[in-house]
Amino acid sequence: MRTRRSSFWWACLFAASLARCAETSQSTPDGGRRDSGVADARGSDGGGPVDSGGGGDSGVTPPRENLDTVDLLLLVDNSGSMRENQVNIMSELGPMLELLTNPPCISRTMPGGGTPHTCNPMNPDDIRQFPVVTDLHVGVVSSDLGTPGSTVPGCDNRDRGDDGRLNPIRYGDALAQHLPWMPINPNATPAPAGFRPAVCNNDRNQFPSFITFCSNDADPSCDRSGMFASTRDAPTFTNWFKCNAGLFVNGCGLESQLEAVWRALIEHDAGGASSPNAGFLRERALLAIIALTDEEDGSVRDCRKDNGFSAQSGQACRDALTVYDGSNTTWAGGATGSLDLRFYMYPPGSTQDPTWSLDRYYNTRPASTPNRWARDLLSLKPGHPERVIFAGIAGVPVDVPTRPGTGREPDLILWDQLLGTPGADPNDYPSRNHGTSMEGTQATAGPFSMRQANRHPMCSHVVPACRRVGSTYDPMQPCAAFQYQAFPSRRIVEIARRFDQFPACAGQPCRNGIVTSICAPEFSRAVRIITTRIQERLRIG
Repeated sequence: MRTRRSSFWWACLFAASLARCAETSQSTPDGGRRDSGVADARGSDGGGPVDSGGGGDSGVTPPRENLDTVDLLLLVDNSGSMRENQVNIMSELGPMLELLTNPPCISRTMPGGGTPHTCNPMNPDDIRQFPVVTDLHVGVVSSDLGTPGSTVPGCDNRDRGDDGRLNPIRYGDALAQHLPWMPINPNATPAPAGFRPAVCNNDRNQFPSFITFCSNDADPSCDRSGMFASTRDAPTFTNWFKCNAGLFVNGCGLESQLEAVWRALIEHDAGGASSPNAGFLRERALLAIIALTDEEDGSVRDCRKDNGFSAQSGQACRDALTVYDGSNTTWAGGATGSLDLRFYMYPPGSTQDPTWSLDRYYNTRPASTPNRWARDLLSLKPGHPERVIFAGIAGVPVDVPTRPGTGREPDLILWDQLLGTPGADPNDYPSRNHGTSMEGTQATAGPFSMRQANRHPMCSHVVPACRRVGSTYDPMQPCAAFQYQAFPSRRIVEIARRFDQFPACAGQPCRNGIVTSICAPEFSRAVRIITTRIQERLRIG
């Protein structure tokens, strides 16, 4: 069952024509603000100044012109529980493209712009609510970075997995062993008929590392020759997107979501000219990162990949690869037979925490800090932190806690309810009191919790962050696999919080972090929220 979309959403999807109406690059009468359903935050829980922890680049000048170019990176968790979630995101790629390339119109003259509606090219009062995206790069990366040093069932290519390579169907060493249509690994399951569109011709080399949609009539590069170089046709591009996003579910169950994104964009220099992911990032493009996952981030410290990160704290890198060794009982969770628990039961920042510090991905330390790490995700847009958006469709409660914004501002996420009360520095993730994190009962679906190290007393996993909407919990079978459940993605939530709250945009929060629940029955609302945030950042600041 698909939930009912808002009237705005339907109006956008059923636009009668792709005709471009009264194109303009000016702001709308009220800046185009509306309640997008997205959760922003100011201050610790959206209610006041942010304690920056003494850091962050400030004084940044916002963009002085509208942007019409977007680079979209989709991180797809391709572990065994993700089939329905991949189907759900694939079904929303067409609506996302439609909204980006054919946004609705509002009135030039009505207060607040009036109601968004299908553009009428004959109506001079019509003005686009958001800039039209005329050039879109889409890259897909898997969550599989292997299990270096140890052989773990279900994890092909243990040394590096798919290594953050864009289009892992073509370039991933792990996915080469379990292609959706013809897995080599005898224990892998092939995707059922219809999982990927018919245009996906079961050829690994069908697509380049990323795909391009281009509709700028004045740009001759839109018509580049060569197979699948770019297309102006939205339905064709939507199918290409689905072909690239449909990785299916045979990937490693010990996911490295944040590190896969970092390798894709930074280690592999996606803005360079000769790197594995070369050409994906453009200087004058907005970057949107979407992480689709139902587990905690397990980006394990691999000192071969340190790249100087540990030097920022004046310490040598502490390798943590023995966390993948089932015979090693020193990690949190002990000898439980479940390696998964080792990524949930540790106190963050402790010796039992096998993951990279989150500063690797979003550094909140002052710019004056000696040897400060300067290769985080914001470094991809120097001087323009407002041009990087991070969104997680992840393991969080179905009803993400929010409070209403004021005026035209959208609702504000209550991050402290999700993650727990912060210490003196809200950016000190290990110091948060996870015992105050959100938990409760999700209607008939059963108990949920966002707390750290909250092992279910009867199961070999922690209490889930959410369960699929519409499912029914059976207390006599609490560990049964028949009910879909997702587990707390606390590290991904913290990265989203930093993108949302940290005052990197001229001393103010950038409000570019989003989280929605992967347990929703479908993802139309999540994709609408993300798309609206992208559109708002394309417009003049």
